[in-house]
Amino acid sequence: MTKDEPQTDITDLAPQTQAMFKLNGAAAPKVEQVMKVQEGMLEQAETFTRHWIERRQEAADTALEALREMNSTDKPDPVAAMQTIADWQRGSFERLTEDFRDWMTLCMQPMQLAVTSQGETEQADAASSGNDQRKSTTKSKGRAASSRSKSDHATPV
Repeated sequence: MTKDEPQTDITDLAPQTQAMFKLNGAAAPKVEQVMKVQEGMLEQAETFTRHWIERRQEAADTALEALREMNSTDKPDPVAAMQTIADWQRGSFERLTEDFRDWMTLCMQPMQLAVTSQGETEQADAASSGNDQRKSTTKSKGRAASSRSKSDHATPV
């Protein structure tokens, strides 16, 4: 073997690999934030899908009712049929409008969840750093007071 080739011991490789995958304490709130956002997105997607399917079922039911209404008389009535179709189309347009509203809510919700979760994380970080800052301020005040008391004494000339 040449001197230029690095010699890697397998026992050294294991701790290095573990260190790459180990989360430090600062990363935990970020991971929790991502998980909260994903859970919220999943809930919103489930709600959107359920409502969308309910509206499609309603569209099928009302279409079937419209067909029955148009065929309920033995004598065809084109004006009544057109009115029935127009009513069904009006309902379909309302269902499509609701689809669009729900879709926009679904698209906007992850951003709102991310901002809310990030704000909560930042507040928690600020609260913990505020406690740390108060502790360091108290320590520095103590040091300043002790140095002032030393400086008040006469210094030899």
